[in-house]
Formats: sequence, C-alpha cells, structure tokens
Amino acid sequence: MTDSTIHASDIQQAQARISSEIAPTPLQYCARLSAETGCEVYLKREDLQDVRSYKIRGALNGMSNVPQEERGRGIVTASAGNHAQGVAYACRTMGIAGKIFVPEPTPMQKRDRILVHGGDQVELVVVGANFDETAAAAHADAAERDATFIEPFDARDTITGQGTVAAEVVAQLSAKGKSLDTIVVPVGGGGLISGITSYVADMAPQTRVVGMEPEGAASLRAAFDHGGPVTLEEVDP
Repeated sequence: MTDSTIHASDIQQAQARISSEIAPTPLQYCARLSAETGCEVYLKREDLQDVRSYKIRGALNGMSNVPQEERGRGIVTASAGNHAQGVAYACRTMGIAGKIFVPEPTPMQKRDRILVHGGDQVELVVVGANFDETAAAAHADAAERDATFIEPFDARDTITGQGTVAAEVVAQLSAKGKSLDTIVVPVGGGGLISGITSYVADMAPQTRVVGMEPEGAASLRAAFDHGGPVTLEEVDP
C-alpha cells in the first residue's frame, strides 16, 4: 500500500523543483510584537512574493508536475484570488494555457492582477456566488475538456509546495543559531498548515503549530472533532 503521508523529503523535493522561480523570502525580526509578547517574534515576508502571497509555491509545484503530454490540453483552477494569481503567473512563465474561475465577489483589483500575471496565457471566468459554486463550474469545465485541474489547497502537490515556507523558516532560524519554538499559521483551506505541519513533524518535532482561522469559519477543530468536513448552520456576520 502506498504511503500517502507527506514527509519533509517530499517538501524538499518541491523546494528544489520551484527554486528557479521562488527565491527565499526574508524572515524579519519584529521588535513591536517581540516587546508585546516577551518572545522573539519573526515575520515570514511572503507578501514580498511576485503575487504577494505564499500561494505561488503550491501553484508552481502543482503545475511543474503536470506531465508534458497533458500540458497541451491546458489547466483549470478555481480560486477566490490569491491561488489564481499564482496559477496565472505559472501559466505565463511555463507557457501553459490556463482557464481561471473566480467567484463573482472577487474584487476587481484581484481580477486585474490575475490577468497581469497571466498575460495572454490565461482566460478569466467570473461565475458563482461563492467558492463552492465556482469550484463546481471549474471542475465541470476541466472534465469536459480533459484539462488538468490545479487544486487551491486540497492536493498533495499544493500542500508540498506550501510546505516550502516551513523549510525556509527552519533553515533561516538555524542560520541565526536559533530553533523554531512556535509557528503561527493562517488557516483557510488548510493547504499551508498541512504543509508546514508535515515539515516540522520531521525536522523540528518540538515545534508547536498554532492555526489561526477567521471568526465564524467552519473551524479546523470542529472538523477534527467530527472526523471530517463540517457545515455551519449559520456564520457570524
């Protein structure tokens, strides 16, 4: 039986795969938060990526693993904006045609950035009142055209790509003679925290991982308690 667990070695392979496009982002000491908490706090500056977020890591890793014979059929993705920008960037730099679906509430600024990053390699489709509706339309389109779907979070390639953030953090702290005690990770779809947890479990097992979710979200803790995804009856305004 194939082991589906993601290990640090898988993330290191992803790091090597995307290194030609992704330079390590700074790990910046934050004096204000350090003074407030009594701890040494560092910020991982993923906002300095070309697409302004870590999402480019998973997008590039996923697209790099698309077999050459499948690339001609193009790729499809669904995103609220940040993953879409990463995919669009990869489409342009790798010369792969992409069809990118975003929900109707996606801000015009993000729509414009997707088109800037993708250039003439991408087609933008605005459909659906929320991400689930958009994702359903995108999956249907990919199936109809036999195109490859690049998942925004729930896929091995995406998770290992996002996990390269942790690989950089551990290495950057080690270069300063320090170890990673606690890492605080934003949680949306869960791709980033899955990759980070997978890496530190092997390479820094003493590290505490803290996930931060939006108030009113269908929480990760609730999903753990339930044993699978949960649906909220109502969401805080």
